[in-house]
Amino acid sequence: MQVGNLSKIIASSVLVAFLAACSSTGETTDATASTQAAQVAAEAQALAETQALAETQAMAEVQATAEAEAQAAAEAIVQAEAEAASQAQAQAAADAADAAQQAANEAAAVAEDLAQQQQQAQDTAQALAHIIYFDFDQSTIKAEFRTALNGHAAYLSQNPSASIVLEGHADERGTREYNIALGERRGNAVSRYLVVQGVSIDAIEVVSFGEERPVNAGNDSASWSENRRVEIRYINY
Repeated sequence: MQVGNLSKIIASSVLVAFLAACSSTGETTDATASTQAAQVAAEAQALAETQALAETQAMAEVQATAEAEAQAAAEAIVQAEAEAASQAQAQAAADAADAAQQAANEAAAVAEDLAQQQQQAQDTAQALAHIIYFDFDQSTIKAEFRTALNGHAAYLSQNPSASIVLEGHADERGTREYNIALGERRGNAVSRYLVVQGVSIDAIEVVSFGEERPVNAGNDSASWSENRRVEIRYINY
């Protein structure tokens, strides 16, 4: 209740008391009526003050309750924001984990594919002819062996860690020294061909055994033709 309303109540109470005193049967004197009116006014004033105090306290309680509710609402908002941030972080972490797993799976798939390709290339290299034959007293590479040499060159070029030994051989005709030199010429001829096709010279080693390691011990043209050769041996694939 506002102060203006309280003043109106007090004034009304005083007026009522005063009128009551004036309408007395005459047994009460003017002084008595004034005293009663003053007493009534004082009581009305006290009542109004009591009511005002009660209303002030009630308003204070209402305000305190409103402030408490506002604080609780603010705390709830802060907590909700914190929970939302935590959920967002958890989701981001989950997304990052999923992305990492997907990347790992893709990398594993790529590695497996590369391994399969490497194995296929190695199988192809192993399937190629590893013996190059030569005519009598010659170190010229025949056309029929170029396809096989091209295959070895392609594998060696694509696999820098691979390396080979070219073993040169000759048949038994001629001196031992001459056949050692002939086997070396044949090995070098194959080496030069591979280098021209893109193979690193560091991946190639040439050795000559001359007539010392025949594959056919016969003493005829067919046997000798098998011994005039260069064998390609892979140290590692």
